Order: sequence, then structure tokens, then C-alpha cells
Amino acid sequence: MRQEPEEILNQFKERLLSYIRVKVELFKLDAYERIAKIIAILSHSLILMLLSLFLILFLFFTLAFFLGELFNRTYIGFFIVACIYLLLFIIAYRMKKRIQTGIMNMIIGAIQEKEEEDNDETHDLSGNEQPTATNDTTATTDRR
Repeated sequence: MRQEPEEILNQFKERLLSYIRVKVELFKLDAYERIAKIIAILSHSLILMLLSLFLILFLFFTLAFFLGELFNRTYIGFFIVACIYLLLFIIAYRMKKRIQTGIMNMIIGAIQEKEEEDNDETHDLSGNEQPTATNDTTATTDRR
């Protein structure tokens, strides 16, 4: 039962096309996963920033009323707090590049950390030996 060269070529073509379709689908799924990770990290960061904003806002309101009572003029307390905000704004504006780089590094680090966890889980499922807790802790401290 010898196959014709044309039949072998058709089978090869079908397998190649199937392989390409699977690779494209895998690429899409990987892209979706990365986008989902980025959105999750950004959402979590946004929640933390909003909570921090409210915390700082109320602390500054407290400071404004305290200073207002201290100087017997409420508007003086709010003026001093406004000056503090202006100073913080100028500092943040001048450190724009550092802040942007820090945020980018944080996001990239979180994505890479998640990928390393996923790779560790993949290795565990494939039957390879999982590193011990001591080795894992050492690897974490070496990275930082």
C-alpha cells in the first residue's frame, strides 16, 4: 500500500495548515492573556491610587482645619495646605521621567513575575521537579 506522492503532499499541506492555524490561535490566546494581565495590574494600581488619594485628601483637610484653628483663621490653614500641594505638584512635575520609568518598571516586573509563576506551574505539570521553598526564596531575593 504505497501512497502516491500527490497524496503525501496533500497530507503534508493539511498538517502544515493545521499547525499554522493552531500557532495563530495560540498567539492570539497569549496576546489576550497578556492584555488581561496588563488590565488587571492597571486596575489594581488605579484602585490603590484612588484610595491613597482619598487618604491624603482627608489628611490634608485635617491638617488645614488644625492649622486654621492654630492661627485662628480657617483660610490660613487651607492656604498653607494649598501651598504644600503646589510644592508637591512642582516636585512631581520635575520628577516626571523618574515617575514614568518607575511605573513602567513596576508593570513590567509584575508581568514578568506572573510569567515566571506560569512557567513554574507548566514545569510542575510536565513532571519536572519543583524547586524547594529555600531555593525559591533565594531566587526571589536575588532578583530584587
